[in-house]
Amino acid sequence: MSKNPYLNVNDNTPVLVGNSQLTDKRGIEGFNYLEILSEVSRKAILDCESPIKMEDHIDTVAVIRFVADTPHRDSATSNLWGYPNMPRSLSNSLNLSASNEIYTTTGGNSPQIALNELANRIKDNQIECALLAGGEALDTFVGRLKDGLEVNWEDNPGGEPEVIGKSTDGTNDHEKLHGLFDPSSVYPLFANALRNKNGQSIEEHMQDTGELFESFSKVASKNEYAWFPTHRSAAEIAEVKPENRMIGLPYTKYMNSIMRVNQSCAMVMMSAKKARALGIPESKWIFMYSGSCVNDIWNVSNRIDYCSSPAIKACTDGVLNLANISVDQIDFIDLYSCFPSAVQIAMKELSLKKDDPRGLTVTGGLPYFGGPGNAYVMNSIATMMNKLRNDPGKFGLATANGWYITKHGAGIFSSKPFEGEWNQVADTSYLQKTIDEAKKPQFTENPEGNCSIETYTIVHSRSGPEKAIVIGRLPNGSRFLANTERDSSVLEYMSTKDMLNASGTVSNDGKRNIFKPN
Repeated sequence: MSKNPYLNVNDNTPVLVGNSQLTDKRGIEGFNYLEILSEVSRKAILDCESPIKMEDHIDTVAVIRFVADTPHRDSATSNLWGYPNMPRSLSNSLNLSASNEIYTTTGGNSPQIALNELANRIKDNQIECALLAGGEALDTFVGRLKDGLEVNWEDNPGGEPEVIGKSTDGTNDHEKLHGLFDPSSVYPLFANALRNKNGQSIEEHMQDTGELFESFSKVASKNEYAWFPTHRSAAEIAEVKPENRMIGLPYTKYMNSIMRVNQSCAMVMMSAKKARALGIPESKWIFMYSGSCVNDIWNVSNRIDYCSSPAIKACTDGVLNLANISVDQIDFIDLYSCFPSAVQIAMKELSLKKDDPRGLTVTGGLPYFGGPGNAYVMNSIATMMNKLRNDPGKFGLATANGWYITKHGAGIFSSKPFEGEWNQVADTSYLQKTIDEAKKPQFTENPEGNCSIETYTIVHSRSGPEKAIVIGRLPNGSRFLANTERDSSVLEYMSTKDMLNASGTVSNDGKRNIFKPN
């Protein structure tokens, strides 16, 4: 009989040993933020199947930042935020004795940042056992506000958590002035750049996107934790109709992530030594074979182009190289899917096709499974863990994305026992420096004269086209940002005519840049 390979795993190798997911569809009667994290965390601890009470052994509690707690966010939810130290609130709720409290910055890459940090601290013998939790209770919160009900959700246990991650705003003042803030208005800019590169009409691109996202909705339809467990056809996703209105050309409602959800996830990571001491069955162990985080050129207006991502390429190359595996050897894949362009750019960087037989999501994606704020990747990794437990020896890749294809993370996971000294978080400092120092297009905040459109979108409200966002070029190659006048005839014209590479003029109206088509 062969020797148990788990016995050869080094004591300080980090291993994921428990996870749980929760979806609460009770509307205004649903859990508050602390309750939804507490409930899912209890289940994640139970999932470890330790015969020993674990509450006294968890020394670290980490929480993914909530959307309502995003700095500088002007919204009703942020004004009512009442949890100044959620890691401690959660620890107290679970009767834990955790001495380390960690909170992430904003961004969908935060779960991978947290896992990398926890894994490194376990490897370095700084901590032994960590609980990581994240999620949202926005559906209940917003529902109660709309119904005029009291929302006195708060808990102040004292202290301040350690904050990890990059906290810089995703956009600068000039970008915000021209409408580059809401993701639903920014990701369509990438979409139109992609279809320009692919030589597609708006209709062809929407059909292509519908076919891609039909496969995501099919996975969501079979996922017990999905917010919308409905299989939508490609035509249904792409067709503009009252229940599927245009949001930001060329994206319909069914192509946008859904953030107003009540969903949460928790997982437990500890050293192999601690897992043995707590008697956690090896059938529960999942190893992070590699993890990496890299940022693209920070501001959208400074990107080299809008149809590629050097950071996704660097991130995924990094984890594949560290794990000593090729993308063809990956068995399960989850590409971050807030909007189609995020998936399509990641596909390009990984040389994946939309009909890859492995599929491109394990959850169903943010528009259909649900997008619990910064924490979605918690769910994708937890789902990956369960698949890998049921299929020993296989490998899974999960990618993460924050802001506007800005902040990226990737991780490779497997139940296969990790051999040798664990040092699997990629050092990306050199790659980050290379990306940051890449030559950027010349940019002007004060364009004047003849110009052409590099990419654009028309933002729609429920009543129709509301504003245009243009990224353009002057004859000398300088890039600029602009809007159009709020003229319904101009907006209708730009909504029905393909404006890629269209010529026009640009000038400043005293507040912002205004593009006028020829």
